[in-house]
Amino acid sequence: MSEESTNLIQQTLREVVQLLRENQITDFLLIGGNAVIAYGVPRFTRDIDFVIPEREERNWRLLMDANGFELINGTPAFCQFLDTGKKKPRIDLMIVEESTWEKLNAAPFYGNFGEDLEVPLAAPQHIIAMKLKACQAEYRRTDATDWSDIIELSRLHDLDPVSDSNFAKLVLRFGSEELLEQLIHDLHEKRSDS
Repeated sequence: MSEESTNLIQQTLREVVQLLRENQITDFLLIGGNAVIAYGVPRFTRDIDFVIPEREERNWRLLMDANGFELINGTPAFCQFLDTGKKKPRIDLMIVEESTWEKLNAAPFYGNFGEDLEVPLAAPQHIIAMKLKACQAEYRRTDATDWSDIIELSRLHDLDPVSDSNFAKLVLRFGSEELLEQLIHDLHEKRSDS
């Protein structure tokens, strides 16, 4: 991905966050590739992903529509918006129930995207949980970076399923026994290579 594409993603993120603030929409967390980048994992991304409580879905739909983004895919748990001018990256929303939102938003982190733009992020372990689910999805692209994101977030944030039973439980809850074993193996390999 070119530097121009990266700048367009950051510019669009800035514009969307500004629109949210202007419209007093404060309940959102950045997830996906941009959050992973903010946590220190070098990678590329093509879109901007947020998680929101379901009570905010209507506000987002109205805001996106009023600002040139068309709903191209929508379910009770997920919405995708595409810039009608086809110049800006896609905006994806994961929509969660209030009880899930309260857990995700209990202690948000903040990512700095330059020029005083701080955006609330889902915690690393929450992003890992989402990516564990994505790893198991039948429809997932073969070039998706979910597994490498899980490894790098775990490594950079000292999340070790061997020494941290809570993290191991999270991997089992959102992944599987096989994914837990694979994570232990891959983290061990990463540490051996360092």
